[in-house]
Amino acid sequence: MSSKNPVRIAMVGAGQMARINHYPALASFDDVEFAGICDLDRAKLNEVGDQFEIEHRFENVQKMVESTSPDGIYVIAWPHYVYDLWVWCLQQGLNLFVEKPLGLTQHHADCLVHLAEVNQCITQVGLQRRTCPLLVDVHRRCLEKGPITHIVCEFFKFQPGIYPTATGHWLDNGPHAVDTVRWACGGEVVHIESRCRRINTPDINWVQATLHFDNGSTGLIIFNFTSGKRIFRVQMHAPGILVDADPEDGAMVYTENAPDGQHITTQEAASSDKPIDYKGHRAKDREFIDSIKFGKEMTSSPFRDAHKTMTIVHSILAQDQLGRR
Repeated sequence: MSSKNPVRIAMVGAGQMARINHYPALASFDDVEFAGICDLDRAKLNEVGDQFEIEHRFENVQKMVESTSPDGIYVIAWPHYVYDLWVWCLQQGLNLFVEKPLGLTQHHADCLVHLAEVNQCITQVGLQRRTCPLLVDVHRRCLEKGPITHIVCEFFKFQPGIYPTATGHWLDNGPHAVDTVRWACGGEVVHIESRCRRINTPDINWVQATLHFDNGSTGLIIFNFTSGKRIFRVQMHAPGILVDADPEDGAMVYTENAPDGQHITTQEAASSDKPIDYKGHRAKDREFIDSIKFGKEMTSSPFRDAHKTMTIVHSILAQDQLGRR
């Protein structure tokens, strides 16, 4: 498409994730136009349509695509509801943005990557910590000192009881931790050591995993959804530097035994106090729009890369199953 024309985006889903992050981000871009919106819930459809002044509203995705001919489409809903729709979009050659996880099974992820490549679709998975300005900044500071030696990613929540969706605690939330470690360490994972637990629930809600990379870096993941507070914390280590960061709070940077570390707030790093900026959502959406606009993949989490994250997530689940025999 011509870079002078607006990128026409069709939206599927009027739920909380899309409404808080994607609609505001896309609406803020002067080169994006909402081609249409689709949701089965008529009340939500009209509420979001009115809020973002989207004229064309549908309850059927195929009719929306046929009527509007969008340049790209967002399908934001649980994968067990929309996997078949993702497949259909790719078969139509539509550029597609989805949220994690990339399907429920390894087969799902394999098929989605294959269809995206065969149909030459630009794709993106909303693994937005790769574009969180704070993490990008401190990661750069580490690499200026030398290669990453190791990463520690801690993901804690208090969500007692069984996870009510088809994904479970780990499959739904684990991709963020795994993907952050993959991105920060660089290279390819060559070995995984892991242990899973089920604490007062039949599904996995506690994971400890060590990822070994071909570049010599190591990533440690500690995942506990029976803890007392929601925390997503990332430690990065390179020669002579330590970073202790929370993407939604701030970071301390310590170098070469300096008596005082440097504190950086996430808002300072993003030059914004808006969550869609400092959490990385707007930048993630911008990658997808620019890729469509300029006709080349500029996304940091295309399906083929998110597939690597999902393979690790599923490998940890497989190790758990083998250990239970």
